[in-house]
Amino acid sequence: MVALKLFQIDKIENDLGAAMTIPLKENRIFLLAHFVLLCIVLIGFGRTFYLRSLFLTQPLPLVLLLHGMALSAWYGIVVLQGVLMIKAQRRWHVRVAWFVIPVVACVIASGVQVNLNVARQISSARSPENMFVWGNFMSLVSFVILVTAGVVFRHRWVAHHRLIFFASLAIIGPAFARFAFWPAIGLGLAAAPIFAIAGMILLVLLAVAYDVTIFRRVQRATLAGLAGVLIPLIGGTAVAITGVGFGLLHQ
Repeated sequence: MVALKLFQIDKIENDLGAAMTIPLKENRIFLLAHFVLLCIVLIGFGRTFYLRSLFLTQPLPLVLLLHGMALSAWYGIVVLQGVLMIKAQRRWHVRVAWFVIPVVACVIASGVQVNLNVARQISSARSPENMFVWGNFMSLVSFVILVTAGVVFRHRWVAHHRLIFFASLAIIGPAFARFAFWPAIGLGLAAAPIFAIAGMILLVLLAVAYDVTIFRRVQRATLAGLAGVLIPLIGGTAVAITGVGFGLLHQ
């Protein structure tokens, strides 16, 4: 009986120890995930934004410059937040979080304006560019919804990590698409959607695989994040294909 009780106590302590290490592992894994996303943005937009002067002579319009700066700030802040959590700097984590508000606002405002500028140049409802425009519009919707949900569930680390990750994933497509334009690849506009879709699918599969490996099931927050990305994009595709989106912006 004593041996059984000791075994039970041992098991409880081991389970508690394992439970305590999961948040730390999560912090490290999701820091790594966001660092990878930051690298994708830096490389994808390296030619047209960060190293533009080395490849292109035409300067960026102000709205594109602001949009690029806002997106860079978002991915940079999320990585910084991950570092602060690993170092147990919770007070600074909370302080830095306040900077997210103006950054998100700038991402949305500049993103909407950039898409409107592109949409106004489209002359036909049958143009394939409608897909890009409305895909980008809907990715901003996904971004807002998932960031808001991540803030609401900020005290639940399993949900918070995944919702913020999928918020970042929602707007990473254009960075993946830019890989097709790098001279080393040289596939151009025709391959850009393939790069965007394939890159995002790969990240989703990695998120699902991580859940299954660690928790033996896909977390509800992962499914919610996936839905938050896919549903608006499907809606945007429908709006683009039917010509409704073109009609709304060209009345």
